[in-house]
Amino acid sequence: MKEVMLNRKEKLGVCQRLLEFAYDARQFILHYRSIIEMAPLQVYSTALVFTPETSIVQKQYLKRIPWILMKPKVIHKWSLLIQILNGHSGWINTVMFSPDGKLAASASADNTVRLWDTATGGSCGVLEGHSNWVRAVVFSPDGKLVASASNDNTVRLWDTATGGSCGVLKGHSNYVRAVVFSPDGKLVTSASGDKTVRLWDTATGRLCGVLESHSNWVRAVVFSPDGKLVVSVSDDKTVRLWDLATRGSCGVLEGHSNYVSAVVFSPDKKLVASTSYDTTVRLWDTATGGSCRVLQGYSNWVKAVAFSPDGKLVATASDDKTVKL
Repeated sequence: MKEVMLNRKEKLGVCQRLLEFAYDARQFILHYRSIIEMAPLQVYSTALVFTPETSIVQKQYLKRIPWILMKPKVIHKWSLLIQILNGHSGWINTVMFSPDGKLAASASADNTVRLWDTATGGSCGVLEGHSNWVRAVVFSPDGKLVASASNDNTVRLWDTATGGSCGVLKGHSNYVRAVVFSPDGKLVTSASGDKTVRLWDTATGRLCGVLESHSNWVRAVVFSPDGKLVVSVSDDKTVRLWDLATRGSCGVLEGHSNYVSAVVFSPDKKLVASTSYDTTVRLWDTATGGSCRVLQGYSNWVKAVAFSPDGKLVATASDDKTVKL
């Protein structure tokens, strides 16, 4: 009986060591993927040498390279960084995950959108067609399409499976700053420096409506979780609510004293949070349009905001180099 127990423990130990080796090997491959693909022999003279000192792969193989007399100082263990995705030649303005997490899309000042395999870090396609900076990119709810917004005044739709263009949405007369799909994926809405928000039919590319009332650039736009409302924010210092059924305004939320930079609905649709260059975050009641709270404490512009999935927390990001909850 003791022998059986011992064997079982030994087997568990072997399994644990194999799992640890597999994890370490995966980290090694992901970190040095580009070296392995371009110059496999550099794995011995470069990758192994700079691998963390606790790496199982390094301990296993570095001793087999006798000509390495002095090992450089390296980190103790693998960092949280898994891999770096290289390819863009300009600033990267936005990055988004697909709904299933298998792809990432990045939008760049090099006029392209790139798709990446999140498991391997490999490129899945370069989406070319824009003639100016790509400002924003977003996946459709089913992950089959990508929409991109550009300084060339257009929105483009792309097939994620093939990388092919599915349509060019033209109509804006200034930079398109933001783009987002409706929760059911049937509509795309875009926000522009031409002071308008435009609604497009995803299937046909047909313009379905123009939301006009802002008196300055529209910086951001989002749908409510149920898809019945649209909210937009502008350099005119206002937040505007729109009824998707009537295409009419159903509220102007005023209170910010500078450009409004970002906006988001709470998961239950009851609140809207907006950030501003006036260094504040404001929470608004979507039913009444009233201000619920002003979140202060920043020393510089506030540029991004997000609710936690349960709606109990708000995270905000600022040019004062802090993230606040």
